[in-house]
Amino acid sequence: MTPGTALPEDSHKQLRIRRLLMSVAMYVLSAVPQGVSLYNGISPAWVMYTWAAYAVVFNLGFYLAIRSNFSLRFRDPSMTMAQMVAAIILVLFTQLYAGEARGAYLVVLLIIMVFGCFKLHTRQLLILSLLTILAYALTMPLVREIEGERFNLAVEVILWCSFSAFLPFISILGGSISDLRKKLMASNAQLQEVLQQVTELATHDELTGVYNRRYLLEMLGHEKNRTDRGGGGFCVCLFDLDHFKRVNDNYGHAAGDTVLKTFAATVEPLLRSTDFLARYGGEEFLLFLPQTSLEMAQHCIKRIQEALATTSFEGLPPGFRVTASIGVAQYYLQEGIPSLIERSDKALYRAKQNGRNRMELAPFARPILI
Repeated sequence: MTPGTALPEDSHKQLRIRRLLMSVAMYVLSAVPQGVSLYNGISPAWVMYTWAAYAVVFNLGFYLAIRSNFSLRFRDPSMTMAQMVAAIILVLFTQLYAGEARGAYLVVLLIIMVFGCFKLHTRQLLILSLLTILAYALTMPLVREIEGERFNLAVEVILWCSFSAFLPFISILGGSISDLRKKLMASNAQLQEVLQQVTELATHDELTGVYNRRYLLEMLGHEKNRTDRGGGGFCVCLFDLDHFKRVNDNYGHAAGDTVLKTFAATVEPLLRSTDFLARYGGEEFLLFLPQTSLEMAQHCIKRIQEALATTSFEGLPPGFRVTASIGVAQYYLQEGIPSLIERSDKALYRAKQNGRNRMELAPFARPILI
């Protein structure tokens, strides 16, 4: 993936599923006080069974919604708020039958608010916490009905006051974490963009967008080493745009820049993904063709010449055309890169001497070593 680009949707989906699994882990941990309460006869067995069925149905529903991409219909495809509300409802239900262990259940509500820091803003978390506090207060009459004489109003009020004090605080803390996380993500995106620009400047020619000379020579060095170890061959083609100085003299340097950019834009679509085109200097371009014979290189050059013959240049007269003189050299084993480019340069010079708008092949300086 190119730095600075967004994550593919599959990666986003996996991230949503991982967050859901974190929520499932919270349900699993919540089973501990449930089981202990059941073992000690504090809460009835049917509450445990209801809790388990509810947890399975809702989490399975969330999983299927994410896996099938149905959740993409919502503003938050992770369905963070929906997951939190579902968990809060379950906790408020089970605490009705928790008796003296009610405080252990209420701790889970604090954890749920922290879970919201993945997506929700501070305001959303505060609103949810206030609604939860109100809902908890409304459950007190039900608790009194269930517990009867065992109901202790003073203890319940203390629990509610403590809960009401801590839950908004946790919400603000979670919201702050969420805001910091989003700022960090934005900063990282900006940093990746800067790094991408720096990389582009380090490897590409700023005007034409093709590779620069330094990077291409580096790639030639790698290919030379690979070829010397495993055999094969490759070619380099040195282009010089014919009479380029006349373009600058007659139409201006802006027109010259247009010619260079258009030439590069014309050639690149004709190349393979493994080929490298670089601006070698001024109006010279160097084409590096890996795993290519002289015959294959000639076919490539002919396609380029045919495309140039019909290429129009913006801002220049309709009949204006650009041609190129080309020198082609095939690498032989153990040859130095400077020697290879020098042979292509000499072939280019012959192409100019022989009338321009033509291709000349460089002879081997010595037999190919096998």
